[in-house]
Amino acid sequence: KNLIYPFFRGQWSTVFAYGQTGSGKTYTMMGSNMTGINAGTAKHDDANLGLYYLAALDIFDMVKRPEYKHLTVQVSLFEIYGGKLFDLLNARKQVKCLEDSRGKVCFPGLTEHPVGGPDDLMELIEEGATNRSTGTTSRNADSSRSHAVLQLKLRKDVGRKTNIEHGRLNFIDLAGSERGADTSSASRATRLEGAEINTSLLALKEVIRALATGGSMTHIPFRGSKLTQVLKDSFVGKNSRCCMIACVSPDIGNCEQTLNTLRYADRVKERDAESGALANQYEQPIRLQKLDLSTRIHEDEEDFDQDAQDIHEMSSNDLDDEIEFDDEAFSGNRNSFDGILHHRSGASAGDGQDSKMAAAKQEAGEALVTAHRSVMSTMLSMVKDEMILVNKVDADRDGLDDYLVKLESLQSTHLNLISKLRGSLNNYVAACEGSANETFAAVASDEESFEDLRD
Repeated sequence: KNLIYPFFRGQWSTVFAYGQTGSGKTYTMMGSNMTGINAGTAKHDDANLGLYYLAALDIFDMVKRPEYKHLTVQVSLFEIYGGKLFDLLNARKQVKCLEDSRGKVCFPGLTEHPVGGPDDLMELIEEGATNRSTGTTSRNADSSRSHAVLQLKLRKDVGRKTNIEHGRLNFIDLAGSERGADTSSASRATRLEGAEINTSLLALKEVIRALATGGSMTHIPFRGSKLTQVLKDSFVGKNSRCCMIACVSPDIGNCEQTLNTLRYADRVKERDAESGALANQYEQPIRLQKLDLSTRIHEDEEDFDQDAQDIHEMSSNDLDDEIEFDDEAFSGNRNSFDGILHHRSGASAGDGQDSKMAAAKQEAGEALVTAHRSVMSTMLSMVKDEMILVNKVDADRDGLDDYLVKLESLQSTHLNLISKLRGSLNNYVAACEGSANETFAAVASDEESFEDLRD
């Protein structure tokens, strides 16, 4: 009901059900209907009338009010199957999805049917449901293989203009998400349908993520699929409201799918339902302000000038008083100082050995870079071959044996390349460790000499 009142105030409202296949999305939307009864998946139960019928009861109850008597209700029903739109109330004729000059989504060729009550609406929905694409999978005997979109529109006459759209209420029964493991034993057509369904649902998730992250993503990928292109008017603008129904299956075997559905729903909840503002934990970080360094540099220059003036004013006598020499201590440590100089002069004899180690280290480093470049070039060409191989076996699973043989050969080549690169890396590490050991020994000797000087 929170979407029905805005619908009569001229807003675009949308309700869509999301969940894995067999979780009850169509049953939630249509309730106990003749389609489910004929398929054996539902019973006639007045306690579950479905969202379609419950919304129709509220809509036609409000249309009877004096302030809304000038409005008429019209309905359209189409499905998105294989990236194309089909009118379910017009013998499945194909419909186009285009945008006008103002960016509004239009559906040329889509038929609209006037309805006078909830029962008339359900009859049209039942008629369209018989034309909807369904199939059988390992998870669901009556699986929807397309996204069904029901549009309820309010029309009015304004002056000389007739049949002007006042508001729109969309009900979208999404096809269920499927894992590849669940359709591995299905036919090729069923697997292609599942891939198309998952692609469109992923595109819808990217749109929701872009809307939820606010200003970090300026582009919202509505053209990622036909589903997101159809839903564009439902997500953008101050005149739109949207509600998601997450359908889950109470079974331990569906735990992973249930968690994915709840994560999907949590992404939708990141914006406030009324204001549309992001929650505090999703707000964008504040851009750092540029520091004004000119004032700080000027202050440092003033401090430096003041220190220089203080040193200049200090007299030479004061300096002589502050500096005192202990000649005895100096002469006593002269022998130690001479020993350090002798050690330094003797160390020059090992310069030849250091240069050899440096040359070996440089040579090992050049060999490592050359090997790395060669491995990267070979792997890039192998990636192209792997893509061709994967696409080929994906299109024709009969060549799976040949695919496994080539895959094993590719993996063996990968291991050889990595082993070659690893060997070059070990050579370089060994060269570095030899140089580091010599340096450490020289530093330790210097420290012992300086300890003698301190004593």
